[in-house]
Amino acid sequence: MIEKAGNMAQKRIDLNDEEKIVLYSIGALDSRPLKSKVKIQKLLYLFSNVFSDFGDLLEYEPHLLGPYSEIVDNVLEDLLTLGFIQKEGNSYTLTIKGQTVFNSIKPKKELIDVMNDFKEFLHDLPDNEVLTFIYAFYPDYISESAKWDELKPNRIKVAVSLLKKEKISFSKASELAQMNPVDFERYLISNNILWRRE
Repeated sequence: MIEKAGNMAQKRIDLNDEEKIVLYSIGALDSRPLKSKVKIQKLLYLFSNVFSDFGDLLEYEPHLLGPYSEIVDNVLEDLLTLGFIQKEGNSYTLTIKGQTVFNSIKPKKELIDVMNDFKEFLHDLPDNEVLTFIYAFYPDYISESAKWDELKPNRIKVAVSLLKKEKISFSKASELAQMNPVDFERYLISNNILWRRE
């Protein structure tokens, strides 16, 4: 789990692990904004799949928009109330007060690297692309979905988009498109779609 902040910071604020990881997700990657609650939920879901302690902590379950943690939603509201994060439109960012607390949190390097990687992947994607990716690769969370039937017909389009943005590999893109690699490559070539070959 994330280590406790130093003594001075502890006197000012004592965040629990759930609050620390949500705050950290917003401040990670040089505080690049997360432009929707969906992205925060999915970022922390992906993160908790790598670090099972956080999966147990955040308690994800199937929901209308895929994996959902009520704990994450409640923590976001708490952090807004405490003045550590702010919401501008749909974007969540740290306040100056939140940045101070963020700087006092000292997670292990492996936690930082994984959080940064997932945030880099998600932060600039449209929500529909995020959800298509999540549903395709984590089908256990489709059961309560209100969007999958609408998104499913666009899997190839999303796979191409993520491939062109260099968000996923060719093999991942063909899997997302539900096509074997040979057919997917033919599809790309026949549609004059350029991509970075591995």
